[in-house]
Amino acid sequence: MTRCLSFHATYRCRDSGACCTAGWPIPVEADRVHGLMAAASRIGIRHTTEGAAAEALVVPTGAPPETPALLATTQTGACVFYDATTGHHCGVHRAAGHAALPLACRQFPRVVVVDPRGASLTLSHFCPTAAALLDSRDPVRIVDDAPAFPSDGEYVGLDARASLPPLLRPNLLMDWDAVSVWEGRSVALITTDAASTADTFARLGAIVDDVRNWRPGEGALTTRIEAAFATDRRRDSHTPPAAELIADVLDAVPSDLRMSDAAPREPRPAEHITRRFLAAHAFASWPLHMGSGLRTWLRSLEAADALLNSGYGVRGADRLLRHLADPAALARRWARAERES
Repeated sequence: MTRCLSFHATYRCRDSGACCTAGWPIPVEADRVHGLMAAASRIGIRHTTEGAAAEALVVPTGAPPETPALLATTQTGACVFYDATTGHHCGVHRAAGHAALPLACRQFPRVVVVDPRGASLTLSHFCPTAAALLDSRDPVRIVDDAPAFPSDGEYVGLDARASLPPLLRPNLLMDWDAVSVWEGRSVALITTDAASTADTFARLGAIVDDVRNWRPGEGALTTRIEAAFATDRRRDSHTPPAAELIADVLDAVPSDLRMSDAAPREPRPAEHITRRFLAAHAFASWPLHMGSGLRTWLRSLEAADALLNSGYGVRGADRLLRHLADPAALARRWARAERES
C-alpha cells in the first residue's frame, strides 16, 4: 500500500528540468552504468554546452575504488544529458527509457518512508511541478494507493520496515497505529486551523507536550493523541529565533554541497500554500523516524516555517531540507528540543 497527501496525488513529471540543472552530484549505481553509457553513445552527448565535460561519467579524484561514478555536468552545473531544446529534456530517458536512469533521477521528487504500513510519500517542492500542487484550496487528506503512486511502484527512501516505531520521547516508543493517528490529526490541524500559523504552532506545542507525557498503563496511546488534538490549548512559544533554526539547517549541509547563493528574498507564500507545505513536512517525516521524539518532529516544522519567513520560498526551503542538508545531522540538531524543560 502507498499513502500520500491528497494535493500530491495527481503528481506527474512535467519535464521542468529543475532536477537536471540543480548542480548537485548524482551518483550512478553500477547496474545502471551500461545502459547509461549506451545512451551516451547513441546520442553522442552532442547537445551539451560549450566547455562541457567530454565524459558522461566522472569519478571524484582520489575517491576509494567502490565510490560510484557521478553524472558529468557542464560548466553551469547542468547534467550533460540535459537538453533544453527538446520537449523531453533528459537524453538518457529519451534514448534508453526510465529504467536506465540513476536511482536519484528515478525517485525525484519523491521523499519516501517505507515501514510496516507500506510506503508513505511526500514530495520535494524544489520541483516546480510539485510546488505548483501546493496552490490548492481543496480539503487535505491522506490518500491510499493514489494513481500517481501505485502500490507496485519503485519507492526507495528511509527503510523502517525492520525498525521499531518512532520515539514518543527519549526511551519510549510509539506504536504504528499511534503513528498513523498522529500523522492524520497533525495534517488535519495544520491545514484547517483558522488561527495564525504562530498560533497553530502554539497549539501543536501543547499537544506534543501532552502526548509525550503519556505513560504505559494510562490506556491506548491512540486515545491520548485523539484527546490531545480535541483539546484547544496553547503553550508559550519554545520556538528558537528564526536565525538559529536556519543556522541549524545550513550547518547540516556538507561542505562540498554548500553553494554561494544570493540572499533569499521571496515573499512568504500565501497561507494556504504555507500550510500545505508544512503538512508535507509533517507527513512521511524522516525526522520523526530519525529523531528522539515528537519535539524533534515539531522542530523540523518550525525550521521549515522559518525558512519561508526568511525568504527562501518553498523551492529554496526544500532544496536545503530535502536535498542538501544531511538528514541525520538535521535530526541530531533538532533533537536538542527533547531536552528542553
